[in-house]
Amino acid sequence: MPYRKPVVLCVDDEKIILDSLQEQVLARLGDRFECEVAQGGEEGLEVIEELRAEGQDVAVIISDQLMPGMKGDEFLIAAHKVVPDAYKILLTGQATLDAVRNAINHARLYRYVMKPWREDDLMLTVEEAAEAYLQKIRLQLYTRLLRDINNLTQKLSGERELNRLIEKYFESLAETIGFTSAKISVEYPQQGLSIQAIANTLNSYAKKLQVELYDAYVYPDKAQRLREEVQQAIEQAMLEEVGNLLVTPIRLQQGAKDLGYVVVERSEAVDFLREQREIQNTLQTLTSQLAISLENVALYHTILEQKKELEDSILYARRIQRALLPSDEIIRYYLPESFILYLPKAVVSGDFYWFAEQGGRYIYLAAVDCTGHGVPGAFMSVLVSNALSYAVSEMGVSDVAGILQVVDMQVREKLQSQTQGEVIQDGAEMGLVQLDLQTGELFYAGAKRPLLWYTGRQRQEIAATPRAIADDPELFREVPFKSHRLTPQPGDVFYLFSDGYADQESAERPRMGTRRFYELLDEASRLPLTQQAAFLEQRFRDWRGSLPQTDDVLILGFRYTPKGGPVAL
Repeated sequence: MPYRKPVVLCVDDEKIILDSLQEQVLARLGDRFECEVAQGGEEGLEVIEELRAEGQDVAVIISDQLMPGMKGDEFLIAAHKVVPDAYKILLTGQATLDAVRNAINHARLYRYVMKPWREDDLMLTVEEAAEAYLQKIRLQLYTRLLRDINNLTQKLSGERELNRLIEKYFESLAETIGFTSAKISVEYPQQGLSIQAIANTLNSYAKKLQVELYDAYVYPDKAQRLREEVQQAIEQAMLEEVGNLLVTPIRLQQGAKDLGYVVVERSEAVDFLREQREIQNTLQTLTSQLAISLENVALYHTILEQKKELEDSILYARRIQRALLPSDEIIRYYLPESFILYLPKAVVSGDFYWFAEQGGRYIYLAAVDCTGHGVPGAFMSVLVSNALSYAVSEMGVSDVAGILQVVDMQVREKLQSQTQGEVIQDGAEMGLVQLDLQTGELFYAGAKRPLLWYTGRQRQEIAATPRAIADDPELFREVPFKSHRLTPQPGDVFYLFSDGYADQESAERPRMGTRRFYELLDEASRLPLTQQAAFLEQRFRDWRGSLPQTDDVLILGFRYTPKGGPVAL
């Protein structure tokens, strides 16, 4: 199927606005994108289905909010189910924050723009969304490339696979045209690859082959000798009208620069009037395939080095991230009966746990779930971890709700330094617990992540504030973080967690869900704390089966000990 440009879809009930939007989009993005229009949400969904049927991607959707029938947020939510990767922009003539919030929560709204808009401002937003879409697609392609490298390395894993490639080439020559000796000299200076090889045979049967392959960087003397022999053979072949020496260049395409040469010596002189064309064509055909294969080897060699550099960087990032995590020993010093179940989806994680002691009186424990996973989530985790430490250690804030407020402001300030006036879609959810070592009181505050409290077999959910760290302040200005003062009994068990466990898919169901997750915690709470992490991890793996892990997983559990500190077990 031929390549077709991705589409920017404009949806409005007024044709004059659609015509204007289409003209503006094509003027700005027409070299890379097509633009389709639809009058109303219902027609917009039909256009999306038609585009998908034709194999065309929807990159950006621009929708008016106030339309007859289906409203803008309703349309975007319906469209999100079909084209979740598309970037959505909502146009509104009123401050309909409920609609904006609805679109953010259920359609991953990219931006909303108030009417009347300035053309330059709107088109800049559309261009940014379109570029973000292209970057996402490029990242997906690169990710697939990295994933495929593991399979490629099994076939081309360094020198042994290169040996086999050269051997197959010599075998093919021996079986088709026959030779007493054949030499190859190839240089790939940009890839740092130099290949010299020689094969000898007593007859035309491949089983009699003796092949030697020299890497100029490992065997410089032998490689140089072969280079000189090939050059002499080239000069000799150019002087002889009839002879037993065949020379052909190694090149990827006609007119391209030669990568090297193949020299074949046969036991008898070639009758050029009878055999030259046939033998030469065979040699050239096989050598053309060799050139492609060698180019792939050189390319894979480069990609493998880049992959190693990328993996080394990610491993270094993991070391940095792990260094930010508190040690198990210090947590168990203050909370002897506790466990941490930490299962990152990738090498680095968007989930992390945090612990702090303040003034010899308070200890804090938090489970944090940052937007995304992998490298983006890990970068966000560093930002949030630093903000938590700043609130407690530098500002001296002790109220758990106040700590979340400081973290919220710190993270938003950092993010908004690059996205002024825009709706921020990065952030974090967390649950934060404070234990007063003097009074034994326990306080909790949450940003979309609740706290589970078990007294015996009785479970109680302490609800979090329904907003995340760095949520749009215009939408949540009147929703302050709330602190909960709890009065647990000795032996009560508490759990903080991210949403990764409950979001895990299985072969039978799209996700585990909160209800099943809570039922598993009911079972776990009846076990000794030392057994709970292993129990929950095994049940998680049983549920996941052969499917990949969906998200980062983090669960913190501890048994309440009045006034904290080490206790006799």
